[in-house]
Amino acid sequence: MVQQVASVNNLNNIYGVNQQIQPVKSQNVTQKSPYEKGSLLPYNLANIVPVRTALQTVSEFAIYSVIVQALQNSKENSISPNDNIPIAQKMDALLKSGKLLSSSSNDNSTTLKNLYDILTTTRCDGLDNVKILAQTIDALYNPTVITQNFGDMPEDIKNQILSSDDIAQGVRANPELMDVEGSGTCVAASVEFHMANKHPAEFARWVSGLTSQNKEVEQKVRLDALSKFKMDAVAFLNIFEAKQKDFNFDYTTLSLKPDDGAYIRAQVQDKHWDKGERSIVDVLMQSTLMQLGSQGSYDSLTDIRGGKFSTNPQGLVETEKTFIESVVENNEKMSIRYQKVDDNQNLVGWECDFNKIQKHIIDTLNTGEDVIIGYVLTNETSGKTKKAGYINTPDNAPNKIINGHEITIVGYKTDNNGKVTFICNDTDDDKSELIEYSADFLISKIHHAAYPVAMIEDDMALIEAQQKAA
Repeated sequence: MVQQVASVNNLNNIYGVNQQIQPVKSQNVTQKSPYEKGSLLPYNLANIVPVRTALQTVSEFAIYSVIVQALQNSKENSISPNDNIPIAQKMDALLKSGKLLSSSSNDNSTTLKNLYDILTTTRCDGLDNVKILAQTIDALYNPTVITQNFGDMPEDIKNQILSSDDIAQGVRANPELMDVEGSGTCVAASVEFHMANKHPAEFARWVSGLTSQNKEVEQKVRLDALSKFKMDAVAFLNIFEAKQKDFNFDYTTLSLKPDDGAYIRAQVQDKHWDKGERSIVDVLMQSTLMQLGSQGSYDSLTDIRGGKFSTNPQGLVETEKTFIESVVENNEKMSIRYQKVDDNQNLVGWECDFNKIQKHIIDTLNTGEDVIIGYVLTNETSGKTKKAGYINTPDNAPNKIINGHEITIVGYKTDNNGKVTFICNDTDDDKSELIEYSADFLISKIHHAAYPVAMIEDDMALIEAQQKAA
């Protein structure tokens, strides 16, 4: 479900409502191989990231054997419910792809080591080790199974929640708030997908921590990953009310946790999961990221957040998304807001032309990174103004922004004429596969996107200078 983009409020109407993006020829880029369904490495990583695809030490062989045996001996978790492929077979695929022995994690632990920890140390609140292990492998094997679809809340579980003394009064008065039909976790789910897609060891490390008895994962973050100005980094940490340990002016260690309601949701999914709904892993990962972005205000039972950056009770806004990405990547991200939006949330123009936006995305993809974008739909682009009997009113104007959503661009390809098609993942499309959008279709809808600072710093400075001069 697409969500309203709260971050488009209160922007200046600089160029007027009639300005339109001009069609230009797509930039010619290097031809890439298509992304093959079931492939474990997106093609924008091919020949860029060195991988280790064979077990080498006695310890690695022993750990691998223990994990495979546990999966094969489990009646409930030996076969994936998503695609009926044996989980042990997926382990073998992870090994051959290089994901299993990757050590791209915050503490340099490997995916294999973190999977072993999930299996061999006690999980929290009755969660089953092998089920969490299998779900983690499933997500690493095919990250597109990650979804933001909450699933239903059984009536007997609702009644148990309502009988608790700890239940919020708003939920007690309106139990239907727990019936989340279209979630606002698209930012969190997109970041979760990115972690599984590009940082498998870190993804497994987070799952291990969040499902452990400590119910937390510790994230060591360099201050210069938040801002090149250390006092600004300190301010960000304070503004986002981050729970810190071992702070100094080089780095800080954050304690990242889901909210209590996430563990209730996790237990519901443990017993009542249906295909296409969030896994236990999805629930806890998304809650943690929502908590981090919303200054600890997110409630998993209702999918409602508070916090100081948005009056919209659902989702995360651009500033929060950028903070989350910087923390997860341990690398400063900078967000470009491409669209100009007036105080009434009418799309009135663009900060960059088509070619520049396309170049930002492609240059970043060529470094092996994903690009998480926020796009918006207007009455016109959603097709609302084409309906019979349409009347143009201020609230129904063609350029009025009516909703927005976050998706992840993982790669691209070009045709013989140089036209670009982006390969994307959408956590809210009910598909466990990647989808394609032409650049011509997608770019005009992109409201914002975050990139490593080095990729766009000069262009951001130019945009800011033009805004001041306008």
